[in-house]
Amino acid sequence: MTISNVYKRMIQVEAKKLTNSVNLKIFTTSTNLQESVKMLEVMEIYKKATNGLIKTEEYRFETNSELAKKYNIQQAPAILLVNSEDDPIIRYLAVPSAAKIQPFVETLKVFTGAPNYYENAIKEKLDKINPSVIKLLITDYCAYCSTIISICSLFTLASEGKLQTDIIDIMTFPEIGEQYEVTTVPTLVINEDKIIVGNVNAEELLYEILNKSIRIKN
Repeated sequence: MTISNVYKRMIQVEAKKLTNSVNLKIFTTSTNLQESVKMLEVMEIYKKATNGLIKTEEYRFETNSELAKKYNIQQAPAILLVNSEDDPIIRYLAVPSAAKIQPFVETLKVFTGAPNYYENAIKEKLDKINPSVIKLLITDYCAYCSTIISICSLFTLASEGKLQTDIIDIMTFPEIGEQYEVTTVPTLVINEDKIIVGNVNAEELLYEILNKSIRIKN
């Protein structure tokens, strides 16, 4: 599968903004071979555009079950960012193309030391944040998905391990979209019991993370 020249150029432009090296773990699978091949192809574009600053370790899901279990990888293909303790913090069950290009690079920049716009806001509330997993369900052509990917990712990077984010493309994993009865993207699922549908800003998301009640946003 060949990525379009438009997205290839977008990756090349954005990836040049990365200045520090980063290592990513990639899980591929023979049962979703087309998307696995696409993910590897796209990541090669990123690696070449950064002159090797992006490095990858590839694992086949079927033959690395213990490692997949350790990182809580239940579907593939997936890209994984782990912290200094080797704990998974951000999982991309999504090829970083189209609307995902800019937030993906922004995440890598902050992950490798660039300033985090949301760091102070998260640090101020850190003692009130319970360990949480955010599942962000998206598609390539969602108007608001790029912004919310950035917010969730940067919140996670500022949370000192209290937050984890899974970014899930429901076109690649339709069974996950069906599981959560997704009809609109973005859809956020927080700890499996709090669902936010549609556009949401950083202040609203932080409120929902702190608030234990379940609320549906339209």
